[in-house]
Amino acid sequence: MAGPNLEVFKFGLYLFFPLAIMVHYGDPDWYRKHVLPIRDEFWPRENTLFKPPRNSTDLKSTLEEMKEQRLARRDARLAGEAAGKLGQQQEVTKARTSSSSSSSSSSRPSPVPHTAAPGTSFWTSRGTPADWEKADRRRLV
Repeated sequence: MAGPNLEVFKFGLYLFFPLAIMVHYGDPDWYRKHVLPIRDEFWPRENTLFKPPRNSTDLKSTLEEMKEQRLARRDARLAGEAAGKLGQQQEVTKARTSSSSSSSSSSRPSPVPHTAAPGTSFWTSRGTPADWEKADRRRLV
């Protein structure tokens, strides 16, 4: 076993090391010098934070604003989709008229890129994993 001097040293280290750290990093001058310059890199500004409504009138007004914003985004999206569909239809009619007038001797249809409906895929299902296991067992036997 070590002597009492080691125990006194360990006691002093355990007691004074945390105190020295608190004194060093708790100093207001150290905070102003090292923390304040880079604080804005870590935390957003106060005016950009969302402050939740505290009473029913604020809640109702916030809900109305959110609904107006959602409807405005929806109207813009629908207007964009309608303009996009109109533009696509015009391109298709132009392509049909130009292809029929320019090359009437060609029997092949013009290549049209395949498009899938939203939420669908070009790949067809080849069974489930259970079906795959059955096929593997048949091959092994």
